Amino acid sequence: METPTLFEQQRPIENEIINLGRLKVQTRIREMNAERMSRQNLRETTARRHAAIARLRRRQHEADEVDSEYWIRRRNNIRLVQ
Repeated sequence: METPTLFEQQRPIENEIINLGRLKVQTRIREMNAERMSRQNLRETTARRHAAIARLRRRQHEADEVDSEYWIRRRNNIRLVQ
């Protein structure tokens, strides 16, 4: 069997079968990578959401503490004035 050149229009059928098999394998690899990336993005998004919720709760708790301390100081100052 002769090696085809760039200018030949007819390619041997063996090369087409090999190319088809290679194309199937490449397609499957791409699909697997896309699935993995999708799962990874979902995990990262979920982790970011949980972190944001935790930050919000922490800030809310800190704000409540600051607010409570303010009113305690205010009450004590009012008692001192009286």
